[in-house]
Amino acid sequence: MKQIEFCERVSQYRHQFYITAFAILGNEADAEDAVCNAILNGYEHLAQLKNPKKFKSWMLTITKNEALKLCRKRMELPGDENVERLMQPTYDSHNELWDIVQSLKDEYRIVIVLFYYNVRDISQVLDISIGTVKSRLDRGRKLLKDALGE
Repeated sequence: MKQIEFCERVSQYRHQFYITAFAILGNEADAEDAVCNAILNGYEHLAQLKNPKKFKSWMLTITKNEALKLCRKRMELPGDENVERLMQPTYDSHNELWDIVQSLKDEYRIVIVLFYYNVRDISQVLDISIGTVKSRLDRGRKLLKDALGE
């Protein structure tokens, strides 16, 4: 794959890369950093991509790994709890649902978000079987239903 094709494909799928990173990190700035790191990493290791047809899932896997790497490195800064207390929460049905989705355990939250943005590649990106994807999605939906019912 040549540089021009790499750039075109990155441009084509950049939104899905961002959604994947945001699902893991829950933070716009960190998600953008993870996507940038993934694109750089993908470009540097482009020779390792054996099948150009698998570019999207290959890059989504790199994005997931970069997001998880950032997640592990993230540190809570002292005083963050004070900032959150000062912020006035505003809720509408979209924000409330998104907050509930974000409150789920990683294993359920990631699958739910990826399902709605990238159904075909969940299994490959997370390196889990399709059956595991389906069971996590089902359980995550039940948890959302219970949380929304409260």
